[in-house]
Amino acid sequence: MAVVQRLLTPDDVLRMQLAGELNREEPFELVDGEIVWLTFAAWRHGRIVGAIYLLLAPFAQRIGALVFSDGVGYRVGADLMNLRGPDVSLVTRERRHIFNNEAPWGSEAPDLAVEVLSPQQGGEGYARPKVSEYFAAGAKVVWLVNPENRTVRAYEAGKLEVLTYPETEEITLDAIAPGFRARVGDFFPAD
Repeated sequence: MAVVQRLLTPDDVLRMQLAGELNREEPFELVDGEIVWLTFAAWRHGRIVGAIYLLLAPFAQRIGALVFSDGVGYRVGADLMNLRGPDVSLVTRERRHIFNNEAPWGSEAPDLAVEVLSPQQGGEGYARPKVSEYFAAGAKVVWLVNPENRTVRAYEAGKLEVLTYPETEEITLDAIAPGFRARVGDFFPAD
């Protein structure tokens, strides 16, 4: 006999969290109505996330943006029914309205979503579908950061080409605001 399972919405997840049915400390994402539990990433992943955050922080301050590392979720996808938590995100001053006191996550995607590819968290196969979800919900730029080959693949909303930056080149965020430049190699701190 088939078992019927109702698909969850972000509102269901919030209700479950408030009722203590979901541990807020365990990492998860809501994907197509189902909770996907994530394992904690390796320490190298954390160092890369930290390096990217530190590089973005002065830029965010200059333009009045918010920058976050890990733990901040956003409603994404064409119907805003998925919850995703990029490794690093940036929300411009003009889009701060996506945060309110009603929900613990952004009501839309951040302007910049950064996913550091990690085998502990599904790698390329898990991160790649997020790109279109972020764009459908208002993102301007998505970076997929690959520690294995020390590159960043940069996707921009409305553009059909994808740019791959090796560690020797600089990357910008001109699609969001002028003023950010960083050498991709600086995303990967020495162990």
